[in-house]
Amino acid sequence: MLPAEKDRNEESSNAQPFVFVDEQSTRLFKLACKVAATEVAVLINGPTGVGKEVTAKVIHESSPRADGPFVAINCAAITASLAEDVLFGHEKGAFTGANNARKGCFEQADGGTLFLDEVGEMPLELQAKLLRVLQEKQLTRVGGSSTVTVDTRIVAATNVDLKEAVSKRLFREDLYYRLCGFKLTQLPLNQRKKDIIPLALLFIQKNSQKPFPSLTNCAKKTLESYSWPGNVRELENLICRSLILCNGKEIFESDIMFDDEVLSATEEPKLESETLADQEDRFQNPSDSVPCSNNQLGNVLMSNLRNELELQNIIAALSIAPTRNAAAEKLGISPRTLRYKINKLRDLGLPVPSAYSRV
Repeated sequence: MLPAEKDRNEESSNAQPFVFVDEQSTRLFKLACKVAATEVAVLINGPTGVGKEVTAKVIHESSPRADGPFVAINCAAITASLAEDVLFGHEKGAFTGANNARKGCFEQADGGTLFLDEVGEMPLELQAKLLRVLQEKQLTRVGGSSTVTVDTRIVAATNVDLKEAVSKRLFREDLYYRLCGFKLTQLPLNQRKKDIIPLALLFIQKNSQKPFPSLTNCAKKTLESYSWPGNVRELENLICRSLILCNGKEIFESDIMFDDEVLSATEEPKLESETLADQEDRFQNPSDSVPCSNNQLGNVLMSNLRNELELQNIIAALSIAPTRNAAAEKLGISPRTLRYKINKLRDLGLPVPSAYSRV
């Protein structure tokens, strides 16, 4: 693991370690450190879940602005009606309920770095206002008349081809060139395989307590041979599941459960209609049920285990996240998918707490 700046990370208890082990990743790390020393705007391009925000933090912590704030905003997660307020803030009385003035993300990041994630999802009308702030380094709060000077470095990220978006008139060309002073490309996890095991060990430490469970050689080979369509986010979710399944000392290959192994409802229509208690009773009293093969029995048992694990993951995420949307983000799924999964678990008869029964 290579920290952005070793001395600073060692001094700060809240510092996050960065994993750049693969040759492709070390090259990205070196480029990020070089551009960090300048004031050039940076655009990070890469698929969802590869860790673009981590690279943005490397740039911030390796820059002269490291002692200033790092503010991150997901442009895809805010509605067009709220986006201007979130970015630029508002004055007291600007609208109903605005009882106090509020600083937007630009002012919050003054003297530091503002990370605009999924910038390609920003509405066109807001793009023009963002461009003006970047050009003039001044903004006007919603409901205000005076300008506020801001000194903020911009690092943006996207998982779409912004040049193609420009050609389709979905993204302003002038804003693209303003954001893309220096472009970094973050590769998917399956193209930097040497990062997989160090990342897995990092997530084990992050999501468990000492003494940390170790990965067996077979488990490591299994992780390295997987395609990781969900990238780093999927890897962390898998490690969380493995920590639940393992014996607390070692994570074996049998403790690894990939997302694509979960059987869909369409593959098991009969079992989906049964409650967990009905299924357990049928297994404990096989003479009262339709005979099934060992493979069929094993599949049903594994399906039950996965449902139980999924329930535990969902409840854990809901208990630590401030909002349901935040819980869905921690699980690596959309809020809509979270609602569907909770309803599905309830239909299976699993004990979903009443506080979460309706989302």
